[in-house]
Amino acid sequence: MPPAIYGSLALALVLIYRSTKIINFAQGEMATFTTYIAWTLMNHGFSYWPAFALTLAIAFVGGAGVERVLIRPSRAAPRS
Repeated sequence: MPPAIYGSLALALVLIYRSTKIINFAQGEMATFTTYIAWTLMNHGFSYWPAFALTLAIAFVGGAGVERVLIRPSRAAPRS
């Protein structure tokens, strides 16, 4: 694998950890899911750029949903 891919993964892990103090190892699955969304959109007749823009919007909404539903409540949970 090219070093840029490893660097991108490391940067993503650090950004998420620094902003939430939670390690998110599901980033690979989230990236795979958004790639699947883009592939599905392109197979349903969208050209590249509209599929790209719609995939970014869907990924943003999905990421915000994960933050609101899973990460935010875990930050407010009591530590044992």
